[in-house]
Amino acid sequence: VVIDKFHLTNALNRAFNQTRVRIMKQFAPSSREFKALKRYWKLLLIPHEQLDFEHFRKWTYFPYWVTAKDIVTRLLKLDPILKQTYTVLNRVQTALKHKDWPNYNAAFWHTAGCSEEMLRTLQILQTHHDAIRNTLMTSYSNGPLEGTNNKIKAIKRASFGFRSFFKFRIRVLYVFRIQTKKVLITK
Repeated sequence: VVIDKFHLTNALNRAFNQTRVRIMKQFAPSSREFKALKRYWKLLLIPHEQLDFEHFRKWTYFPYWVTAKDIVTRLLKLDPILKQTYTVLNRVQTALKHKDWPNYNAAFWHTAGCSEEMLRTLQILQTHHDAIRNTLMTSYSNGPLEGTNNKIKAIKRASFGFRSFFKFRIRVLYVFRIQTKKVLITK
């Protein structure tokens, strides 16, 4: 049994976003902190190693020229819980990306000061410990299968439904260029 890395990352990102929104609501809606946390949420989800630290530019809610890494650093200084949650998020995501099982386990040791939402998600990940180990140790993924399902749903949406399942099946087989025996295609 393996768990797709996309779903693991999605669960971690969702927990971090819930933490960010909870901390954001502690500030007044008219404050710069509130607006910056609301506007730059995508920067907080970028892995720390991939943040731009070379190119300075003018950002909204910052009165001077800064880099993306500076913005993330300033946002994380607003609350220690947000910073610790960001650190744990990056450790786990880096371990998943590099399929590093020892570092994945080590990420669970340094969760003191982390948000409740992230701790809940990490606890869920701990219950699926063996499946996640299998995910990191093997090259199996259900990504291609999910892509196929998404393509079939797109065919269904684009056609506004089919009256006949037979014609829908023919369309799917045609789009995927699947060769079947003549007997299987006829009604």
